[in-house]
Amino acid sequence: MKALPTLIKLAQQRLNNQRLRLVEFEKKDQDLKQFMITLRENLKFESERATQDPMLAAQYGRYAQQVDAQIADAMVTFEENKKRLIREQDRLASLFKEKKVLDLYQDEQHKKKIKDQEDKNQKNIDEIASRLKKQAL
Repeated sequence: MKALPTLIKLAQQRLNNQRLRLVEFEKKDQDLKQFMITLRENLKFESERATQDPMLAAQYGRYAQQVDAQIADAMVTFEENKKRLIREQDRLASLFKEKKVLDLYQDEQHKKKIKDQEDKNQKNIDEIASRLKKQAL
């Protein structure tokens, strides 16, 4: 079956592509986490500065609202990315199963071919032994 190795190569390629997609989503996930951490740290830093400088204190409220809005937007994006990441992980698992089925089928075909060859060899040996036995009689 010549198509089977091609199917396995295609399945492996889809699997590799899916892994790359998953890595992209995981990186985006990490980037969003880091972005939110940075925003919170900046907010804390500016809060401390605002307590020390009355000019900054007047502007801090508006700044804090902007940062909170950015964090909220990042959180929405983060949650959407998490859902997509889960779907991509499910797709990867599905592709693993598909490739595994093809690999198992290929192994079965290979074992069957070896057994058929062994059976053929045994049949030839039996025929030769039978002829030799007839000649000896």
